[in-house]
Parts: sequence; C-alpha cells; structure tokens
Amino acid sequence: MWPAWRSLVNRLGVALVIVLGLGLLVSIRADDADGADGTAWSPVVYPLQRLPLVFSHAAHARRGTPCEACHATKDSRSAVDDLLPTEAACRVCHPIDRATTTTCAKCHPGYQPGTPIARVYLAPPPLKFSHAAHQQAPCARCHGDLAKVELATTKHLPTMTTCLACHQDGATERRCVDCHLAKLGGLIETRFPQGELVPHQTGLGDGHGPGFATGHRQEAMAVGSTCAACHDRSECVACHQGVTKPLEFHAGNYLLLHATEARRGTPDCSACHRAESFCVGCHERSGLGTRGDTRWNSVEPERRFHPASWAAKSFGAMQNTHAREAKRNVATCASCHREEDCLTCHTATIGALNASPHGAGWRGSARCNALDRGNRRMCLRCHVTRDEFGCDWSK
Repeated sequence: MWPAWRSLVNRLGVALVIVLGLGLLVSIRADDADGADGTAWSPVVYPLQRLPLVFSHAAHARRGTPCEACHATKDSRSAVDDLLPTEAACRVCHPIDRATTTTCAKCHPGYQPGTPIARVYLAPPPLKFSHAAHQQAPCARCHGDLAKVELATTKHLPTMTTCLACHQDGATERRCVDCHLAKLGGLIETRFPQGELVPHQTGLGDGHGPGFATGHRQEAMAVGSTCAACHDRSECVACHQGVTKPLEFHAGNYLLLHATEARRGTPDCSACHRAESFCVGCHERSGLGTRGDTRWNSVEPERRFHPASWAAKSFGAMQNTHAREAKRNVATCASCHREEDCLTCHTATIGALNASPHGAGWRGSARCNALDRGNRRMCLRCHVTRDEFGCDWSK
C-alpha cells in the first residue's frame, strides 16, 4: 500500500510527512515546503518518511542531551547510513519493561499486544554526504534549532541553500556531482522512484520555473552556469539546430498568431529560423511575398499591402513610415523582402535614390566602426570604394 500511495502523492506534486506519534497529517507542496533554513525543501532529495514514534527533541535538549548521544554521526561517511537511534541507545537512559504494554505504547502509538510494532520508514537521500567531515560545525547550522521541535522530520534536514552558505566561498571549484549522484558519463542522476530532480530557485539562479524551457537564455549565458551538470550538449543542439523543433515551443495554431511576436521580436525568430529563406519562402508560398504569384500589388491602391507613402521619397509626419518600423524590428521586413529590395534605394550605386539608412554623424562613429569590425561584408553591400568608408578600411 505504501509504495503505491507514495507514487500517487508524487504524481500530484504533494509531499506528505506523517507523524503518527503526534497524531498529525501534514500536507506539503513540493514547491513551497520549507526546510530547516526556511527555503524550498525537495521531496525528491528527501523522500517521504514514516515515523510512527512519540519523541520530543525539545525535551531532550532541555535536559542537555547532546545530539551525538543518540545519533552516531562521528563515523558516518555516507548519506545512506542509518543514524536513527536504536532501542539499545534509548535503554541507556530509559529502562524498558517489555512485560508492561503501556511502556511500549509510550514510544509506539497504537501498540496492541500480539501485533507487530509499526516500523520506521526513512529512505536514504540520493546525495553524497559525510557527517564525519562536518563534525566541526554545530548541528543547528544544518538542522535548525531542534530545541523547539518535538519530532524532527525530513523538513529539518538541510536544503541546498544551507549548503551554499558555507560551500560557495570561491576558494575551490564546486561541482554539482560533488554532492549529487552521477550516472554513467558524469551527468547528475535526475530520475528516481520518488520523482524527477528539477532545480528550484536557489542561490545559483537556475530555478526551472514556468516558461524556463523557452526562456533560459540568461541562465545559460551566466558565468558558472550549471546546465552541463544535468544536460548533455546534444540536448541543446537537438532544439536549437535540429530539423524538428519540440512541439511545446510554439502553441497550437501558432501560424495565425505569430505575426504579433514577430513584430515584437520576442522571442527572436532568427534564433531558429532564417528570415531570408524560411520566412520569405513561407510568405511567398502563401501569396504574401514580393515575388511570384501574389494578390498584393504596390501600384494598385486597393491591392497594396502597406499604406500609401509607406516608402515615399519625401519625408514628413505620414511619409516614409517604413523607416521607423525597420529600425524597430528589421526581421519583420525580411520576412517578405530580400536585401535587393532595400538596395533599390539604400545604395550609392549611380542612378539609385542614394538614400542613406544611417543617421546624422554616422560615418566614422563608434557604432560604424564596431559594425565594420564585426562584419565588413554587410558594409560592402553598399560601399564599394575606400573613400566611401568613414572607418579605417586598410585594416
């Protein structure tokens, strides 16, 4: 029953901490449960537990009982070690009379003679951790103030934020697999029976919240990003350069809705599509292009795609309005037009309109030099002699 119930709970994204000794049933959402330091606690890192016990950490702390008296952490070098005290550890201070059933019921609620005692269930976390290496740190630094707690649960175990408080000093390189289990190839193991390990918002800034699959550019470009700890480079290539894009990237019926985002420039269509081939090809097949069969005609007023004076030779409040749109997002222009269309006016060729696409003071400016250094081929589309350049063309 318990494994099936745990599977159901994980699918609903809810972690249950059952403390039978207190008669409490606490429901905790996986994304807002708090750990010992008040930050997000993961039911994947710390699987569900079953503690059919009556115990008070606060009462033992008031007596001055040290943690090491019950938990054998001194020699523990693995997270799979069972550090819960056994009956033998309890008998040192608490004599147990097995002939009296009330004695058993003091620690095991609901105990009845002749029935098996409910066992403690505490699955080991999928982590690498050594208590022996942390003996110098006080227990409260990782587990919180247990002097105010009755029965401690997995909620009183440290979260990643707790660990980063000490292990992010920059003195040594920190790798995710130093603490998390790794699979063949060195990547983090993310799939476990209790669920899938997904980063929450932490000090590393890599929280996989809503929209992260399509909006992770800043996180991926950040210095010290941890993407490669879980993801192989092939996953990036399959999406960014693959022939078939993930179906969840664009919503259904996106073809009829993409014009708004294309004009806005968010997301950047050119990150996946080549505007002068992909967009133009589709638009021309749909009869929206400037070449081939189309229902648009710039000469006949009733068949114009753009309003009158869109690309007029004169300038005014309602004249030549395409310049403003081109500066705002030239990708929308490239979805129908090719460079040749622009060069009918924006070129220094004899007989052309000789309309400069640059503003006043452009020649020789920092921006002019920067574009020239980045891609001179673009400049050479219009400027063909040394005298036409305002920058150092000799280099």
